[in-house]
Amino acid sequence: MQKPIVAIVGRPNVGKSTLFNRIIGKRLAVVEDIPGLTRDRLYGEAGWGGKTFLVVDTGGFQPASTEDIVREVKKQAVAAIEEADVVLMLMDAESGLTPSDIELSNTLRKYDKKVFYAVNKIDGPKKEKALYEFYSLGVDLFPVSALNGYGFDELMDSVSTIIPETSGGLKTEIPEGVEYPKIAIVGRPNVGKSTLVNSLLGKERMVVSPLPGTTRDAVDSICTYHRKRYIIVDTAGIRRRGQMAKSFERYSFIRTLKNIESCDVALIMLDAVDGVVEMDQKITSLVYDAGKPGIILFNKWDLTEKSPQLLKKLQHELQRKLWFMHYSPVLTMSALNRQRVTKIFPLVEEIIAESSRRISTHELNNFLRDSLSIQQPPLYKGKKVRLYYIAQVGIKPPCFVVFTNKREGIKSEYIRFLEKQLRERFLFKGVPVRIYIRQKTR
Repeated sequence: MQKPIVAIVGRPNVGKSTLFNRIIGKRLAVVEDIPGLTRDRLYGEAGWGGKTFLVVDTGGFQPASTEDIVREVKKQAVAAIEEADVVLMLMDAESGLTPSDIELSNTLRKYDKKVFYAVNKIDGPKKEKALYEFYSLGVDLFPVSALNGYGFDELMDSVSTIIPETSGGLKTEIPEGVEYPKIAIVGRPNVGKSTLVNSLLGKERMVVSPLPGTTRDAVDSICTYHRKRYIIVDTAGIRRRGQMAKSFERYSFIRTLKNIESCDVALIMLDAVDGVVEMDQKITSLVYDAGKPGIILFNKWDLTEKSPQLLKKLQHELQRKLWFMHYSPVLTMSALNRQRVTKIFPLVEEIIAESSRRISTHELNNFLRDSLSIQQPPLYKGKKVRLYYIAQVGIKPPCFVVFTNKREGIKSEYIRFLEKQLRERFLFKGVPVRIYIRQKTR
């Protein structure tokens, strides 16, 4: 059963994201007193009056503009209106009725949608006199304060009464109790993350612009490939710490970290034209530190002069700069031209299976015996270091514990040797492996 969709629309900086956060009951949308902060459609699930529905936060609706990004944002807002069952148009009592409000209300009349008109930033009865000029729109008005909740219950009670039980709206709703694999797309700004999302979905789900930083919130979409569904998360591009001066970029950075930690597989996008730069190292290390599998994508392959020398150069940079992710598959692609885009999903499936693998203790101890026959741990303070047995203690990522008589005698070099032997025996393609050393107690 498809959940109904409630879309929040309005011009920039009227409080749409604040209202969105209040409806879903958590801080999901980035909220800042800066016009145009929300650019993509952001979805969240909410409930009111015993009904559940999806809420959509949209970018600010503005009149016709020569700026490409403004036109794209407006197109996204219109797309949200078209797929919604109910529309909440939000206006600002402090700035009064504007030509943009009038244009948007006229646009909404063209659609066969139930629309609720709310005037925000009215935090008490004394400020309701600000409603008078908005009545010229010829509609019923709801005074609200998205920030402190004044009038919020009355608005939501009215909305819930006409929310349908089923909806033919969004076709990519996640059924209750079903968990789809979550794929996070990470990288520095302007490497093509949103373009890849649009290519995977086959439609313009994300705002795409040559301006770095177009995506500021992490936005979930559902993608279907060979009858299998995946959650695709386009994250905000991560900049150098010194460049994240504005607070909304710090929020976006934290959101990106959380999405890395909650994903099943990370697609690490690099620019094939630039090669591996310092920021790519830092972003990739975030994936590694979180213990998440990763696929390295060299995007914009269509813009390069393809040659064996280029491939050799990129492989050398990977070995030198991203050596800690040596187990990750590497794919050259073009998100814009959809070149090799469909090769991503078979890799994702393979990696998810590898990440969940469990090896029996019997197999592991055979492996340990064979590894010791190849190389024993070095002596520690003149005494022999013994490895007694190994056991798997976790998955996602696979985690192993080796018990020894001299924990401090097992150095990082020998742990790397064990990991190499483990991968040669059991593969674990694209998946980080964690090996812990424990002192065996008598």
